[in-house]
Amino acid sequence: MQYPILLSYFHPNDAVAVTGLSGERGKVLAALAGYSMYKQRTANELHKKRSAYNKLKAHHKSLLASTIKYVPKISNATKTVEVNNKLARAIRDHGLRYYNITPFELRAYERMQRSAGDHKHVVQAMKHFVRDWSVDGVHERDATFPQILKTMVSLFPRSPGRGDVRVLVPGAGLGRLAYELAVRGFDVVANEYSVYVNLAYRYMFSLHTGNPDAKTDMHAFHPNINWWSHQRTTESLLRAVTFPDTLPSREALTQLKLVEGDFLTVFLPHEKEAFDVVITLFFIDTARNIVAYLETIYTLLKPGGVWVNLGPLLYGTAPWVELSLDEVLAVAEKIGFELMMLGEEWGEDTFPEVEHWKGKVRGKLAGYSWDQEGLSRNAYLAQGWVARRGM
Repeated sequence: MQYPILLSYFHPNDAVAVTGLSGERGKVLAALAGYSMYKQRTANELHKKRSAYNKLKAHHKSLLASTIKYVPKISNATKTVEVNNKLARAIRDHGLRYYNITPFELRAYERMQRSAGDHKHVVQAMKHFVRDWSVDGVHERDATFPQILKTMVSLFPRSPGRGDVRVLVPGAGLGRLAYELAVRGFDVVANEYSVYVNLAYRYMFSLHTGNPDAKTDMHAFHPNINWWSHQRTTESLLRAVTFPDTLPSREALTQLKLVEGDFLTVFLPHEKEAFDVVITLFFIDTARNIVAYLETIYTLLKPGGVWVNLGPLLYGTAPWVELSLDEVLAVAEKIGFELMMLGEEWGEDTFPEVEHWKGKVRGKLAGYSWDQEGLSRNAYLAQGWVARRGM
């Protein structure tokens, strides 16, 4: 099956040309430029902190210098930028090879588009390595992965037959959940809209067991250097996280592919009724129009196919509609989904008083970018359900 934007199965040489990208090539170049500019833009942020410090009165500077040594703190933070920049450049360089873009073309683009590349998107994409591929992210994965994986194994208990079960994971991020499904034998399609995330995804999966240069915990990344709030200690601010905690199996990657682009348009009409399962983890609230998401999920599923959902309802930028949970469920049922009973591993019953939803929708506390050494706790009562499409 060919897709209008970008698709790849795992390739041993890990490279593919993307001729004819037109506008999409421009997006890739902008994201590559963002990774190229990571060091300079982060250094600029730290320079602003130093400039702000210099506005203090002399006796305040003296107090800080004699007590906590604030200026050396900024200097030490600057050193961590070099470490993070090694990762940013590795992602960029792999992206150049993968998308068949020469360094000359990128430099020419950067000269013409000096402000290209969103620094915030670069930082957020690299932070996904912590959530998906480090020991430090285990507590977040353990809150969401086990119930999904257990449900999938229960629905499809025969391991030899799972290769015929097509599973779509939109909003896949850096692909850890999609990969865990592939490890269990499912035929998995990961989908992600963000070019910044896709560049990091493709680099991550180049570190597979067939790559002689790949090693567990080969990369260090300082996740807090771009965010100084809510830090318990300076050591916490400056600490490094290592990844990957495991190398992706080359064999399992033959069961996993990434399709880049907009979930609403990239699969249709050619993948209508093509998937046995759609799994939406922390995804449906990213919609501008959540009704379109629900309809697309329904259309992509085969008759009798299963939709597995887990996540919050934190609506993103400029949503056209913002439905409450009961409204989401009512619309899903109207479209043609039938909710199924859930086990207690999915959390507490959300609607014990509603007879036809009782035991079918459950909530469980799930963190997101939750730094266990920090002073903030970003978490949601993530809502889970499993629904079957009508025949």
